[in-house]
Amino acid sequence: MRRRVERKSQNMQTNHDNSGEPVVVVGAACLDIKCRLRGDVIASTSNSADVRISVGGCARNVAENLARLGYPTTLVTVVCDDDFGQAIVQQTARAGVNTDHIIRVCTHHSPAYVALLSPEGQLITGVDDTEAVKALTPEVITEHRALFQNAPMVVIDANVPVESAKTLLDICTAADVPVVLDPVAYEPALRYRPFVGSFFMVAPNAIEAEALSGVQVTDIAQAITAARRLTAEGVRVAIVTLAEQGLVYATPSSSGHIPAINVEIVDPTGAGDALTATVVYALLHDIPIDEAVRLGVSAATLTLGSPDTVRQDLTLEILYAQLVI
Repeated sequence: MRRRVERKSQNMQTNHDNSGEPVVVVGAACLDIKCRLRGDVIASTSNSADVRISVGGCARNVAENLARLGYPTTLVTVVCDDDFGQAIVQQTARAGVNTDHIIRVCTHHSPAYVALLSPEGQLITGVDDTEAVKALTPEVITEHRALFQNAPMVVIDANVPVESAKTLLDICTAADVPVVLDPVAYEPALRYRPFVGSFFMVAPNAIEAEALSGVQVTDIAQAITAARRLTAEGVRVAIVTLAEQGLVYATPSSSGHIPAINVEIVDPTGAGDALTATVVYALLHDIPIDEAVRLGVSAATLTLGSPDTVRQDLTLEILYAQLVI
């Protein structure tokens, strides 16, 4: 059962003038093809694997997690008007996300992501094609100005073109709307490094944290250093995920480490997106940062143990049921 939280974490205030309005999430929505090997890889030939196809994409996953937790959420993304695109829109809408602002283009096929997983469920490598997201131009962002201005918070993934992200930040800064960055991967994160301090919250993994902060991250101490570097640049909440080592977090006035919860990994896809969405949800409900990140760990753990990119039975009650003390 959810605990009633009356106080707000210091320095974590969000835009309560816009409370009740939907969070807006901007970025990629993909078709995910996830291949879990049944044995060791044999190069230059076909390998036996369990293959699962589902709807994914960083921004879309964050939006669906928020909607399943019960927060009104609007997704701004790009799909082609093909079978894949229709499946992405339909499943996202069924999860409770407002899909009215999804853009249909036919100059490129709908975005797709392919993950190759070890027999133990660890990601060996992933490849994606999110070229369609380039259609989220600065002009398109400007056309959605009112949507961003009225949001209590905006989440953007680093698939969004840099110039479009800067336009969105300008709009949100003028309206006093905090913006969260999900870095997605090393190369997209590197593009965002010059202005990372403009974001309210960032939630990279170790390699993405290196791209954003310039600090090598191989252990907990280095991760805390990277998180503190990000807050020194202006980020209000910096979270660095460390797989089996859990995560670290920093704000301008505090930092900490949260251990991982032991779980048999079924599929790691979407775990970071679940964490980001849950921390956003918690902060919007005035839950202190130390509790918010613990809830995020719970969400990531539940997702790791599920074959779905987004846990279908996600609720605040099951997050609290396994909260890390």
